[in-house]
Amino acid sequence: MRSFLRLSFALAMFADHACAAEVLKLPATKDNSIVLVDGEWNENAGQKARIRIKANQHIVAMAFDMTPIKGKLVKKATLVCMPAEQQITGVTISTIASPWDENSSNGLKAGVADIEDWGYPGARFPAVIGGNNHTLVSHVPTVLHDGSYRWDIPPDMVHAMAIGVAHGLAIHEDDADVGRNPTIFSREQSGKGPFLLVELDDAQSEPPPKPPTELRIVSNTSTSAMLSLRPAGGFAYEVQVNGKRLGQHNIPLVSIASQQIIYLRDLPASVEEPSKIQVVTLNRLGNRSEAVELNAKIYESLAIEKPVVSIPPASGPAIANLGAIPLSDKYDEAGNPVGNLPKDYRTRNSIYDGRVVRLSAAAGEVVGFQILLRGTKAVSVKAKLDNTEFRIDTFQAVYVPSNGRRIPDPLLPIPETIPLRMDADQDVVVDVFVPFDAKPGVHKGAISISDGRSLPLELQVLPFSLPKVATFACEMNGYGLPDHIDDYYALQRVAYDHRVHANILHYSHNTAAAGARKSNLDMRMRSGKRMDNKRYDDIQPYATTAYWDDFAEAFAPFLDGSLFKDGHRGPVTPPGFYLTFHESWPLNCRPYFNGNLDAYKAFADDLAYETTYHNVLKSFRKLAQKQKWTQAGFQVYLNNKGSLYEKTKSPWILDEPSSYWDYRALRYFGELTDRSRPREDGKADENAPRVRYRIDISRPEFCRGQLDGRADLWVVSSSAFQQYRRLVTDRMASDGLAAWVYGTSNHVHQSNRNIQAWALDAWQHGATGIVPWQTINKTGSALKEADQLGLFIFDKNEAGQTVVYHSLRLKAYREAEQVIEYLNLLKQRRKWSQDQIRQFVSQYVELGASVKKVNDDDAGTSAYAKFSPIEADLLKLATLELIGGK
Repeated sequence: MRSFLRLSFALAMFADHACAAEVLKLPATKDNSIVLVDGEWNENAGQKARIRIKANQHIVAMAFDMTPIKGKLVKKATLVCMPAEQQITGVTISTIASPWDENSSNGLKAGVADIEDWGYPGARFPAVIGGNNHTLVSHVPTVLHDGSYRWDIPPDMVHAMAIGVAHGLAIHEDDADVGRNPTIFSREQSGKGPFLLVELDDAQSEPPPKPPTELRIVSNTSTSAMLSLRPAGGFAYEVQVNGKRLGQHNIPLVSIASQQIIYLRDLPASVEEPSKIQVVTLNRLGNRSEAVELNAKIYESLAIEKPVVSIPPASGPAIANLGAIPLSDKYDEAGNPVGNLPKDYRTRNSIYDGRVVRLSAAAGEVVGFQILLRGTKAVSVKAKLDNTEFRIDTFQAVYVPSNGRRIPDPLLPIPETIPLRMDADQDVVVDVFVPFDAKPGVHKGAISISDGRSLPLELQVLPFSLPKVATFACEMNGYGLPDHIDDYYALQRVAYDHRVHANILHYSHNTAAAGARKSNLDMRMRSGKRMDNKRYDDIQPYATTAYWDDFAEAFAPFLDGSLFKDGHRGPVTPPGFYLTFHESWPLNCRPYFNGNLDAYKAFADDLAYETTYHNVLKSFRKLAQKQKWTQAGFQVYLNNKGSLYEKTKSPWILDEPSSYWDYRALRYFGELTDRSRPREDGKADENAPRVRYRIDISRPEFCRGQLDGRADLWVVSSSAFQQYRRLVTDRMASDGLAAWVYGTSNHVHQSNRNIQAWALDAWQHGATGIVPWQTINKTGSALKEADQLGLFIFDKNEAGQTVVYHSLRLKAYREAEQVIEYLNLLKQRRKWSQDQIRQFVSQYVELGASVKKVNDDDAGTSAYAKFSPIEADLLKLATLELIGGK
């Protein structure tokens, strides 16, 4: 009786807009709360009486009996759920792209016998919902009526389920508050189970589906292909390859506007070639078009060369009490290896045979090595080559305590003499800067030790050069500018010598507080005066410009590259530089914020906020054009982590977004940033200053359609790039998105080869940069104790002046970047695809990573347990072999 009354009431609700329309009740046939919490990914909540919908931790999957509406059109649909505990203000509802089983599905697996994970290897539940992988998604505010949640959903979600191209609905709370546990009653609770109320369309007519045309393979790799086709009409596609249905997560719905791409992937390991590809178009009624077929080869399995290379053999007894090793390896002070190194590695490796250090370098490369010395007295160490034009830097490594050992990490300029002991190593680091105009050939020299030992050195300059501007960015992250501009310049010069750049954020999370500093630009300049931060921040509503004079005076040498005019690579501009623009600059957001969490409506009461942002950013673009800063990589980045109720902060979390409203706010500010972009004939002006809209994101799986279609810069956490790599790389392909991967440098007591593996892993999957987090040790403490983060070390000399030292790990970043330069050159010369160069790399090294996180917001430290130093060096030797360097 109660069920009848509810249905009668529902019918009455629909009567206002459909007097005679037929309304059907479709009960849920399965439901499950999918748990996305570390340690609970394997849990299953099928058949429980109550199921939880909670932030990003519990997303409910539902499916319904679609039999009554097959072959029918839907005009209106509402999902009805009965609340059990606590209230939900709104949700995003999406279709599910993969089949699943109620009693065996969880966050990691769909629980269906022939479905791997959630549709493809490594896919987790969020990968096939929420607008990802061609799923439909819609945000719905909660209507609470007659004690039940009423969430309207787009009719096409129902059509997709009815014709079998979607496998249910996913209900995701729009809030990110994990301090609550809202639940609903499941289908197992008699009389309170979820159901769909569906109003049928009176017309019940749909154009017949038409088969697509112009089918062709436009790109293929060793694991997938891209099928291009031109749609002719209809709603959805069904694709089969050799009679096996392609997973729907690879197939978009029909879009008449343009040529479409369908990924042919996640197929059985053995695919008959050429393959028979069959495509059928379906309309919303489930009517099918004639099948169109294409016989084509899916996989491109070109043989990738694998040169046979080896480490040079030992050449006789090694020099006594002396070892020489590559820059990216290390031994502790007692002489024990850090990481997995062969027993004889100190005297036999890719650069040292026990008698001679042999290096090879492209013109413009910086190569280095370490000397491990033991002895009985203090010695001086001098490095010399026959070509005196080559710059040579030498450093003494400082051993610091880390995980119960003393490990070399900080580097100091080598003193006149260094003490030696027979029971401990002394680590000397040598850098050789090869000029860009160096002629190919062998240069000889030696490392002379004042106790009479001499280590011969041979450097072969290769017949090609590296680019002066790095093609793979290593952005050293930091917070808070130094007190004096000279210290900033010193920091950037150290970074420059290592083919990286330091990007220092100059505002805090509390910029929205009344009277708070909206930026922190107050360095003392060479003229002796401080930057006028108060004037810089004092921007009035509807202002058309800002006070740029001090900004230009301080940063122009860095932004136009003139700071490095006498440097090894000449004037080079930074690929990353934080601008001040954020939600509280130029105007403080809180006075204009009307309390609406939807950023598109939050500032609608006063146009001053949007107008001023647009005007001032447009004026900066003009300044950058005038100053000829057109090559610098400016970034508009909203760093703040806020909440609706903390009025000293942003209303949203804009760095590492979490809730639906956070992603929507990021889209709003992105579009606001785009308005100032100069255009010619409707297209972006390629000669204009490069201002990228940057989003730091650790949850790309929860965008829920809010960042679709945007060619921004995503700085993706290491953990997200491991767990949701395909979501990111697909977006890179479809939207022109650029991606960098951020994380934390390895601990001092871990092998520095992790840095090389991290860079290679990111690069081989299409990322164009990595971003080590918080790289500056401001107190000098890293000179005495291990600091995982401190790649740059600020200290004071005896005169009280700031000096900037650096970590041995910084050289590992340079080594990694230069190897990638080699690989990019090889790819260019051989005209290889990214897939082919990835295959080449995989022949030598294994890049399977594990990521350790301290907490949910931690970017993660990547570890590559199977990455071998020997194999990594063989990769470099093989690359040189194919380039023609030897």
